[in-house]
Amino acid sequence: MNEVTLQLPKTLYRNLEILAEKEDIALNQYILYVLTRQISGEYMVRVVPEEDGARQKESFDDLLRKWGKVSPSAVDKILDSREPVRPEADLNAEAVRKLKARIAGNKGNDI
Repeated sequence: MNEVTLQLPKTLYRNLEILAEKEDIALNQYILYVLTRQISGEYMVRVVPEEDGARQKESFDDLLRKWGKVSPSAVDKILDSREPVRPEADLNAEAVRKLKARIAGNKGNDI
C-alpha cells in the first residue's frame, strides 16, 4: 500500500473527523472509504451542518407518521402527481440511472 501525506484545512479535517466518529471508524479508514466511493462514481459525499440533518430527519419522521395512514394506491397517486425535477448537476448519468432503477424496483414495496 502507498502512503500520502496531505495538508488539510482545519474545517475539512474536523468534518472528516466528525463523520468518521459517527461511523465509529478510524479517520484514515474513513478517508479511504470516501475517496474510493468518490472515484467509483456511486455517489457523492457531502458534509452538511448537523442542524440541517436534524431538520431533515424530523421532516422525514413526520412524513413517515403521515404516510403510515395512507393507502398504497393513494401513495402511488401522490408520487405520480409530483413535478419531475432535474438531477443535480454533479450527479453523473450512471448514478442517476441506478437511482431510477432502484426506485422503480422498490415501487409498491416497503423500502
